[in-house]
Amino acid sequence: MRSLLLVGAIGVFAGIACASAPAECVSGSQGCTCTSAGACDDGLRCEAGRCRGGGETTTASDAASDEAGSAATVTTGSSDGSADASSGGGPLNQCGAAVIRVATYNIKGVGFENSDEWGGLGEMLRRIDADVVCVQEVNDGETAHLRALAEALGYGEPIQANESPAIGGTIRNGCMARLPISRLASYTAADLSPDSQANDVSRDFLAVDVEVGPTCHVALVAVHAKSGQEDIDRFRRQVEVERLVQAVGDLRQRRPGAPLVVMGDFNENPDDPALGQDFATPPPGLPRSYQLGSDIALPLRYEPFTSIIDAGLVQLDPTQEDSDEMGTWSVSQTSFGVRLDYIYTDGAELDAALVYTPCRDDGVDDPPAGAWLPLVGDPLVCAIGGLASDHSPVVADLILP
Repeated sequence: MRSLLLVGAIGVFAGIACASAPAECVSGSQGCTCTSAGACDDGLRCEAGRCRGGGETTTASDAASDEAGSAATVTTGSSDGSADASSGGGPLNQCGAAVIRVATYNIKGVGFENSDEWGGLGEMLRRIDADVVCVQEVNDGETAHLRALAEALGYGEPIQANESPAIGGTIRNGCMARLPISRLASYTAADLSPDSQANDVSRDFLAVDVEVGPTCHVALVAVHAKSGQEDIDRFRRQVEVERLVQAVGDLRQRRPGAPLVVMGDFNENPDDPALGQDFATPPPGLPRSYQLGSDIALPLRYEPFTSIIDAGLVQLDPTQEDSDEMGTWSVSQTSFGVRLDYIYTDGAELDAALVYTPCRDDGVDDPPAGAWLPLVGDPLVCAIGGLASDHSPVVADLILP
């Protein structure tokens, strides 16, 4: 039975490119561009350059489709210097209540092109249909496979963080979008600390700019915090959160007034009894190349969630479909899992959000209403989720003022 499910997953995903091939679109008709005079057929309205019916809403992809050519602008370097007011900050950043769907997903590797894992991941991403998705655990050497996945799903060139230091292993963060996207920074500890020898961030925080429209930009930061539940892991994780707060401050300074979204795998849950632990000194056993920056004050209290919220970020609390369960890791048909993955916002309003797992996906907003998002295509079988990753994606529709 498993082999039949896997073949089905690959077959459906392989058909995405064919299914998404554009049909001829006549200006003025529903879903097509407005006429040169800005008109549409009877009963339709011209919105963001396209003709829409009464039940349709403008998505971020639609708002930018007629303004953007390439879907990705890739720049290099650690801090790429493209995050000033001219590229989305300041009072000119006006989005007019555009809605953008964002998602964070620890994918546990991309997998080889056309492998079962690659196909399962494609099915999951196709179903959630995010305008921008940031992923964790892209393995070194998977750029070509990630690029092929993005192309099959209609995303532009993926943006990746720089190679992780030895303390972070051979994985990194990445983002891809159907909107124009550029890298703002791949933040290391040394980028954020006045101590140039600091090496206390496992995996660079990847900051990207997404152009939703000519006067609307949003910054997203992809995070993958240190895993593990030992003292050494909690100490390193809190230090990384301290660095994340510094990265947020840097982006706010460079992009005043622009909406900001921070999301990723924080490897912690709010029920951990170890929250509040104090570290008078760094715990023994830190990696040889680990270098705590001189600006990190001791004693250090382990309160990652409090540190993030105190920095002015709002934590979203999405649940699995038709449920009040928030687990994002090790979710199955018989388990709601553990919450490790989060989305935080500043300057964006929540429309709706979901922890997506095909094990709870029936395609219907069962009563009571809520804990549900409209998705693309038919519900997936539960096995696809485990095939793609041991995490579930967290998805949010955000309103940008």
